[in-house]
Amino acid sequence: MRKLLALIGFIIVCNLHALESTDMTVVLDANEAPPFFSASMPHDGMVGEIIYEISKASNIKTIINYKPLSRMIEDDSNNDLGNPAFFINNQDFNSIIPIIVYHMSFYYYSNDKNKKHIKIESLHDLKGSKIGVLKGSLINLLFFKNQGIVFVTSYSQESLFKKLRLKRVDYVIEVEFVGEFIINKLFPSQKDNFKSIKIQSNHNPIAIMLAEDEKDVDIITKKYREGLEKIIENGTYQRVINKYFPEQEITSDWLKNLNKFKELYNFGEEL
Repeated sequence: MRKLLALIGFIIVCNLHALESTDMTVVLDANEAPPFFSASMPHDGMVGEIIYEISKASNIKTIINYKPLSRMIEDDSNNDLGNPAFFINNQDFNSIIPIIVYHMSFYYYSNDKNKKHIKIESLHDLKGSKIGVLKGSLINLLFFKNQGIVFVTSYSQESLFKKLRLKRVDYVIEVEFVGEFIINKLFPSQKDNFKSIKIQSNHNPIAIMLAEDEKDVDIITKKYREGLEKIIENGTYQRVINKYFPEQEITSDWLKNLNKFKELYNFGEEL
């Protein structure tokens, strides 16, 4: 009898261990935005690599599936990876897990060395301008049209910067990290001709957004949150970012802004 109980106990422990060690698989939709996300980069780029490290720490297998941003927004039943503001008006999510913060900037092109740096302080400064944005971006086109501002959309960031170089648009609105990467990739010998104007007090999150009907979503959410905290604490998070941007430090302000978005999107969950 004692041996039978021991055997049953051993089987239970093994089964529990097997459940714990079995990978859960999660598919996240994202749009191509190197160096943040790209199918052509190892581990899918910088944010993709952060996802990879979170998943490794969480014992979850995460697959990134690429779609145009407009199609991601239209789909109201999928898991998404991006800025929640683009998606929450069209889809209810079970959980939103911010993993990184970023800033937006205006980019313009000028090879006139004597031209003064442009300042944008109000919408009036943009009147009559053509501005390139990614198709599907959260922008009230009618509002800006009434201000005399025209938006030119494109499915890819590279296309936007090519239009900027050819002066088919006056400005491009883009994530700082992404803008710098694309300029260095496409126009390395002309990169000094591309200028940027940071949009002040503009912090945005990139988050994992899990659909309401995702299997085991509460367990996955908990694992992802714990995985993120682990890689921040052990330095992996900083190492991944420095791999792509060596001078970027994860400051207290960075983490403060990240925590602000964690609180905003926690939906009553414990952080």
